Amino acid sequence: MRQGLLAWVSGAVVVALVLCVGVGAKTKTTIKHDKAFDFAGKTTWAWHPDGSGSFKLLQATGEDPDKLYARFDPVISGAVEQALAARGLARAAGAPDFYVNYYVLIGPGNSTQYAGQFLAPTPEWGVIPFVGATTSFEVFEQGSLILDVSAVSTKSVVWRGVAQAEIDRQRSEEARDQRLRDAVSELLKRFPPKK
Repeated sequence: MRQGLLAWVSGAVVVALVLCVGVGAKTKTTIKHDKAFDFAGKTTWAWHPDGSGSFKLLQATGEDPDKLYARFDPVISGAVEQALAARGLARAAGAPDFYVNYYVLIGPGNSTQYAGQFLAPTPEWGVIPFVGATTSFEVFEQGSLILDVSAVSTKSVVWRGVAQAEIDRQRSEEARDQRLRDAVSELLKRFPPKK
C-alpha cells in the first residue's frame, strides 16, 4: 500500500513538472482594457503618429535597439495589420478611431520551483506536506511584446495586450518570426473586447 502511494505521488510530481515545463515554453498572454470605453462601431485604425513601435533593452546585451527594430518591425507590423484586418478593422484613409503601437522589452526573467509546489496538502492520504524551500532557480532572457490601442477620441490607451516568452537565441530566424506573428495573432483575437 505504502509503495503504491509513493509511486502515485512520484508519478504526480513527474506529470506536474512536465506540465510546468510545457507551459514555461509557451508564450504567456494577458489582456487589459478600459471597461468604461465603448468599442462598438469603431472600425478604423492607424499607426500612432509617434511611430509603430520601439525596442527597449533592459539588460546589457551588446545589441543595438535600432537594428532590432529594423529587423523585427516588418514582422510585427505585418502581423498587426493582418490580425486587425481579420477582426474587421480597416486601416484609416482619414481620421482613425484607434491608434496602434507596440513596445518590445528584452530583459531578465526567472523561474523558481520548490519541492511539493504542485501538490495540495492532503493529510487524509497520509502524505506529509513538503516544506516550501526553494529547490530550483533559473534566470533566463525574456522578451515582452506590449501592444497598445489608444482611442483617438479620448487620447488614452483603452486596450493593452502583453505577450511574454523566454528568448531562445538557438531558434532559426523563421521560427522567431513565426513566434512573433503567433503572439500578435493570439493577442488580437481578443480585440475588440466583448462585453
